[in-house]
Amino acid sequence: MLPYIYIGQLKISLYYTAMILGYVMMVVFMLLKSRRTKYGLNPLQSVIFATAELIFGVLGCKILFILEDIPNVIENGLSFGGFSFYGSVLLIPLLMPLIGKLLHLNWRDTLDNSAICILAMLSTIRIGCFLAGCCGGITLVAGGDFYFKVPTQLMECACSTIILILLLKWEKRGVANGFFYPTLLITYGCARFFIEFLRDTAKDWLHLSHGQWFSIAAIIAGVTFEILLRKQTKKMAKKQKTHRAKR
Repeated sequence: MLPYIYIGQLKISLYYTAMILGYVMMVVFMLLKSRRTKYGLNPLQSVIFATAELIFGVLGCKILFILEDIPNVIENGLSFGGFSFYGSVLLIPLLMPLIGKLLHLNWRDTLDNSAICILAMLSTIRIGCFLAGCCGGITLVAGGDFYFKVPTQLMECACSTIILILLLKWEKRGVANGFFYPTLLITYGCARFFIEFLRDTAKDWLHLSHGQWFSIAAIIAGVTFEILLRKQTKKMAKKQKTHRAKR
């Protein structure tokens, strides 16, 4: 673990450094010329989108963390640290369409870009978690001064990176149109559910952790969302076909 580095008298948190790098990654993906052309965004709009994603993401993570830890918050007050990732997953689809509307993006394109940004941040910040020693796994080997914990942070980082690469490939092939967000919910939800068995987290809700219940909720929401999207897509295609036939 290496939670901090020191440059002279300056103490730098590697967790928050990873968060900043995650934001940079979001901006980079939003600024890619091929993606800006696809979604009709100029550089300023791309930066605004990534910045809004960061703000809403951090806000959602903090809100959910507080709700999960209300007794401790009441007793000790709020602190700057402490985040629960699923809070961002829940809040972003509610608020980002408002930003998308300001940037002249339809809600489907907004959610597709939101999924890319979330995964870019998650892939980066889990490295910060690993260095800080938070969100870690169970101890497999312990003896004397030696112990080995399952690097669940790096496992989650790897899963997020794989999902991100797949979505970018599908985007290049033209497979997007709003389906990225439910894909994120389903794939990340499944990966996180099983990784949680290896995490050193309390399994106090019917022998499952908070993260596992949120993962189940994410999977259900993702499947429901995808079914509704497919129905709407078919309905729109049918209307267009009927309209062309009348012409």
